[in-house]
Amino acid sequence: MTSHSSAIGVGRLALLLGLAGCAGGGGLRVSDITPQSIPALEQARASRPGDVVTLGRLGVAYFKAERFPDARQALDSAVARDPRNSVAAIYLGMATEALGDFPAARRAYESTIATARSGGMRETARRRLGLVGRHELEYQARLALAQESTLAQLPPEENTVAVMPFSYSGTNEQVRPLTRGFAQLVVTDLAKSRQIRVLERERMQTMLDEMRLADSSRASPQTALRSGRMLRAARVVQGSLADVGSNLRVDAAVVDVASAGVAASAGASDQLSRLFDIEKQVVLTIFENLGIQLSPAEREAINQRPTQNLQAFLAFSRGLEAEDRGDFAGARDAFGEAAGLDPSFRAASQGAAAATDLSAAAQQTTGQVEEVVVQNERVEAGSGVGSEERREALQGVTGGVAPTQASQAATDQTQQQTPDRQTTAETTNTQGPRPPTGTVVIVIRRPQ
Repeated sequence: MTSHSSAIGVGRLALLLGLAGCAGGGGLRVSDITPQSIPALEQARASRPGDVVTLGRLGVAYFKAERFPDARQALDSAVARDPRNSVAAIYLGMATEALGDFPAARRAYESTIATARSGGMRETARRRLGLVGRHELEYQARLALAQESTLAQLPPEENTVAVMPFSYSGTNEQVRPLTRGFAQLVVTDLAKSRQIRVLERERMQTMLDEMRLADSSRASPQTALRSGRMLRAARVVQGSLADVGSNLRVDAAVVDVASAGVAASAGASDQLSRLFDIEKQVVLTIFENLGIQLSPAEREAINQRPTQNLQAFLAFSRGLEAEDRGDFAGARDAFGEAAGLDPSFRAASQGAAAATDLSAAAQQTTGQVEEVVVQNERVEAGSGVGSEERREALQGVTGGVAPTQASQAATDQTQQQTPDRQTTAETTNTQGPRPPTGTVVIVIRRPQ
């Protein structure tokens, strides 16, 4: 082989390997990026301000240095330029979490779920999204408290109803968790009418937690009015549970936030074993006193029981209680117990799954997230043509002739230069502008 033909062969091999490497995606190796990388990455950004690769890497470096505002700025720019950049998106989520901007974190994790190639990365983002949802409720409650005087002057949102946790004046620890469980039953059944909008139980619970009120104070009409104003609710349902002999007594009142008067009231008493009958009686009386006419379908839906097993519902109520105090592992176990007692109890099964995710997300470190990102990089790299696959493809092109030392050196040089190209899919671990049908190999045959 002449030196001229050797040079041509080297060029062909370099071209083929470069193209295959581009199709394979390369990958943003987040494990190699450290705070010490920042000066070099800042210099690279100065020379290429709009380069997505540099912005993503710099954002990760800033995040690892706990420079969260700088990380957010760089990662925001990276995601804006390449919306399918799942690595930048998940780090943007963590950076905005650290900054307390939970709506932005939610959007970032939703973007990760939509674009990540690996199931592990989507699962991590989904779990963190659930935790962010709870933090977002806390943020909104704190903001409402800070703006309480302003919100008190605003009219409530029409037909909006909030339900407070019920109070309990007895000593039976088995019954006490029903302060949450009974409220959840009321929320679920009131929401079956199309004529009112019922706020989630968690939203009211978070507001009361931020107000830092003792259980005894939560039962007062003043608390109902104050929380209702901050939630912009037109009406607030509050009630109490009490032991009366061998029976459970339930009383409820609907407070009109605008007038500060009681718009409706209801009460019922029966054995604890007839808990669901008591709750249905209370809810139907509330609708009647509010003048809300229920359709036959709505009435039938309200009469449905979430479970026929009282012990399962008591366990479910303990799960709500544990979840409210942030004990997600305890909530998972209690919901799981409820689902075990009644496998058809859907709310219990859903609660167990949600609590499992919350528990995992609450305990997850950023280092563990990085491990998931690294696994995602491997998935990205594996979706293209690896080094062995490239070698086999090249051998097919060249008739089984292995690359010479000179051609291999040229190939290595080409691969080292590849990250400098502004190819998003090559260096940011995203799908990016890749060929839609996989790897493209251009074959240039040597003249005979």
